[in-house]
Amino acid sequence: MAFTQDEKVQEWFLLLGDKLAPVKKIWWYILLIAFVFAIPAYYVLKSVFVVSLIAGYSGPALIYTAPIKEPLQVLDDKQIFSYADNNYAGYIKIKNVNLEWGVADQEYKIDFKTFGGTVVNTLDRTTYILPGSEKLIVIPRFQADKKPDEMIVTLGQTHFVHTPGITINTDKQRTILQNSPNGATVSSAFINMSPFTIHKVDLGVAVFNTQNKIVGVNYTNINDVKASETRTFQVAWPEQILGGVRSEVYPEIDIFDRNILSAPAGVSPFDSSSQ
Repeated sequence: MAFTQDEKVQEWFLLLGDKLAPVKKIWWYILLIAFVFAIPAYYVLKSVFVVSLIAGYSGPALIYTAPIKEPLQVLDDKQIFSYADNNYAGYIKIKNVNLEWGVADQEYKIDFKTFGGTVVNTLDRTTYILPGSEKLIVIPRFQADKKPDEMIVTLGQTHFVHTPGITINTDKQRTILQNSPNGATVSSAFINMSPFTIHKVDLGVAVFNTQNKIVGVNYTNINDVKASETRTFQVAWPEQILGGVRSEVYPEIDIFDRNILSAPAGVSPFDSSSQ
């Protein structure tokens, strides 16, 4: 005779009751008490475990490494030029190999000395050094009782500044040297290919001989060059530059000066999203 599912369940409970009938009541009480205390004990032990984990956790060490900046270099490529009436001029070059760091205000001092150690002139100036650049610093003419034989260049303390998020597209064209006994001139054109007005462009000029050596330098600047404008300029020497056969122009813009550019209303030249 087959049993139904409910009858099987009832039979199972009856058998279980028969097996548990001999168990004393005290054990039931103990089981009930253990069950009641097991739940809070679980949460207490869990809390103690979590607290011990948190107390012993120190987290990963945060290590900050400052970017390594290579110092500025005064290059050996520097010269003193002699002119009539005890006039002298020259140039030095300062190299910055850091591609993302420049100097907004770099103090420098140049002592012009004879080989005997006599200082015949001293020049104290401040300039900016662009990231990843080789700056040509033109020394203007000065008079001295004795001919200077060497230049001692001393750089002041350097404070590097990260390059601002700005790109200024420029170009130059038609650089022409005219070098005659009556004097020398270099004419060229600067092209502002950016959408901004550039309020000052520094223009260093160098004249080279056939050995590609600098034999003359000069400097000028142009102001308020509008967007897409081509601005011509000229620099002159009162005498012929001996050996000069070609010239180069080195335009520079002080990107650390936040007033160097102006843009249409609502556009910031120093906002990378506007580039």
